[in-house]
Amino acid sequence: MILNNILNGYVREGGKIPRRRVQFDTSTPEKANQARSRAFIHLYLAATYGVVNFEEREQTITDGSYDGGIDAYFIDSERKVIDIIQSKFRISSQNFESKVIAPEEIMAIDLDRILAGHRENKDGQGYNGHIMAFIEKLQKIPDIARYKTKVTILANVKKEQYPLVERLFSGDETNIVNFDRCYSELVLPTVRGEQHYTSSMRLQIDLSNKSGNSKLSAEIMTAHGPSEVTVVLVPTLEIAKIMLRYKNSILRYNPRSYLEFREQRTNEGIRSSIVDIATGEFAILNNGITILSDDTFVNQRVGAQGKAQVEIVNPQIINGGQTAFTLARILEDSTPEEQDAHFFGKEVILRIITLPQVDEASRKSLILSISSATNSQTAVSAVDRTASNDDNREIAELVFRRTGILYEPKRGEYSDALRMKYVEKPDIIERSLFTRLMHIACGRYALGVERKMMRNTGGVIPALADEGVVDVFSELYEIYQLVSHKHEPHNADRILNDLAFSVFVQAYRTRRTADRNGADDFLQTVIDEAKELWKDFEQWGQENAAEFFAPRVDKHTGRSVTRFSITRWKRNQRFPRDVADYVSMLEKDDQPNEIEAVA
Repeated sequence: MILNNILNGYVREGGKIPRRRVQFDTSTPEKANQARSRAFIHLYLAATYGVVNFEEREQTITDGSYDGGIDAYFIDSERKVIDIIQSKFRISSQNFESKVIAPEEIMAIDLDRILAGHRENKDGQGYNGHIMAFIEKLQKIPDIARYKTKVTILANVKKEQYPLVERLFSGDETNIVNFDRCYSELVLPTVRGEQHYTSSMRLQIDLSNKSGNSKLSAEIMTAHGPSEVTVVLVPTLEIAKIMLRYKNSILRYNPRSYLEFREQRTNEGIRSSIVDIATGEFAILNNGITILSDDTFVNQRVGAQGKAQVEIVNPQIINGGQTAFTLARILEDSTPEEQDAHFFGKEVILRIITLPQVDEASRKSLILSISSATNSQTAVSAVDRTASNDDNREIAELVFRRTGILYEPKRGEYSDALRMKYVEKPDIIERSLFTRLMHIACGRYALGVERKMMRNTGGVIPALADEGVVDVFSELYEIYQLVSHKHEPHNADRILNDLAFSVFVQAYRTRRTADRNGADDFLQTVIDEAKELWKDFEQWGQENAAEFFAPRVDKHTGRSVTRFSITRWKRNQRFPRDVADYVSMLEKDDQPNEIEAVA
């Protein structure tokens, strides 16, 4: 469903362009499916190479008669790669996940002939105009000897046929994007707003007002090794363009997501210092931007007077994201004439921290410490810093691949996808609920129902023992959605009761699975039966969990009385075991009317 929503977005975009309306006509089901098939290639180009402009993507699509088996191509001048793309989009979700591409379709790719400049296939039939244009582009690449060729198959390929594909394109890289990779590498980055990521970012800086060197650079020795800090003044317009294009993809280690900056009060102050002040005070009034880099290059010898170039490898903004967001919004909301007035002669301080070459664990530790320190002056919660760690993100990706459920390690991460109608709010699970259910699924029940679980854990989820845990989580979440009291105040006791009852329903559902008999409303039936059993189970608990009896003072008489604490029992790690024991007891009753008898 989410994939179709994204593709429909591209289809709507193409339908608004007069010269592209034929390709994106949705007047009949057949034409609508053809339009989605074309949009699937747009998704790959946008998510893989960050091609933002619709027409730029469209011009690389060659699909049609006499296309030499090539549906699209992309010439990546940065990485020196020529990507040859063949795509087979499947209409139904079942076919998309299971139907494989035929070997004959892969073998139909005339890779060698086209790259060698032949203008017709082996049968003497000329290639279409799009392939001809591709050949013309190849001929104009001055350093084509440095380029490598990659063959991308956007389709499912049988595992046993992978060696065949590699032999068929021997010497070239093969890239098989099956349905699983499609969701993790194309769909998820798109809904996260990370589909336009670049591994290398170039900034143009103006040296006309600089004295001496254009940068200040120093090596700082950290506990993990040497790190270089470079400080430069860059045009605010450059930052605005970068942030508007890359959004969440350059905010991986920032505690806030792109659209979450919209809610911050200081946005208006930043905006005013750009829009309302014609002179260049912005560099003095603003604290600047801090960006992480794997490698940094500054070159003043660019063949132009008063200019220099900064290249940042694997960039990530960890501080000043609010400044960058506001600049991007000003750019987005301004006419070309207003842009000149707003940004001309205005610069911002950019501090680039080039990370030491260390192991991944040390790198993450250093990044977290830098992020925490540089964001300490703003109201960023500890959970916002810790819950968005890479391990949680990997769990989020795994959950999405297996269940389609979206979890936000960072608040507001899917705001852009909601705005674009790629997803709906019910598709996204609330962060603390996800964390609670995942702890319960992992066997950490007491931690999952703890009152201040998010504060005490920082929202961090330890590594999963195996992927089967996700299936347990998915089942719990399905049950919780049906049993939770959504329209009542969600206080701590209500959350506890809903979670405890969900665990009870899950165990009882397992016991009842053998009696399902194909009923469509089986889960709801199980829940209704579980409600009938719940009071009896609580009574059973009083009889079998004596340690939860404790003295209390009666509010009315003032006397000390001994009562069973259901709340303490439901918060204890033994609760799931008691659930299992109770359900096991029910299994021993072979009477036909077992539920009515127990109730």
